[in-house]
Amino acid sequence: MNLPNKLTVFRFICVPFLFAAALIPFRFHWAVTLIIYILACLSDKADGIIARKRGLVTDFGKLMDPLSDKSLVTAAFLILINLGWHTDIVIMIMMAREFLVAGMRMAAVNEGEVIAANGFGKAKTFLQMMSTGLVFLFLAILEKDGEIIVNARGFNAPDWLNIFCTVTFWICGVVTLLSGLKYAKDGWHLIKTK
Repeated sequence: MNLPNKLTVFRFICVPFLFAAALIPFRFHWAVTLIIYILACLSDKADGIIARKRGLVTDFGKLMDPLSDKSLVTAAFLILINLGWHTDIVIMIMMAREFLVAGMRMAAVNEGEVIAANGFGKAKTFLQMMSTGLVFLFLAILEKDGEIIVNARGFNAPDWLNIFCTVTFWICGVVTLLSGLKYAKDGWHLIKTK
């Protein structure tokens, strides 16, 4: 297994550790969550650069890299949902898009094709990673300052952070929808021929 593919696998491995760091309260657990998330996000950037620069692009990477990104970002959104930040319509849009693209990729594999991530999909992933990463950063800062309490009795966040998360979810939802429509348009030939 080459280095870019190892980095892709590393991202999958980060997911349970991200959940554990975020959901098990301990001193500075949001800082640990942030560090894990940053390392996982940086591995996404690194694997693409290394694969292209060294000519190590593989079918495994084309298929698994987007799946590892989805796993990581979905974990981040599930953590935020667990804290009470969610907009049901946005979550439905995101999940529908992920199932649509996963289905298109499976159909493509049956036809001997590989649908790699396109620019719109990469922009969607970047936006989701950046926005959820910022939320984890804010949580880590607020935790350090003692302004935020996350324990068995509940979760208390400042209004500005609640607004930021709601707006972020909606922006990500719109970009996710547009990305899904682009994949559907590009992969329509896979459905049309059936």
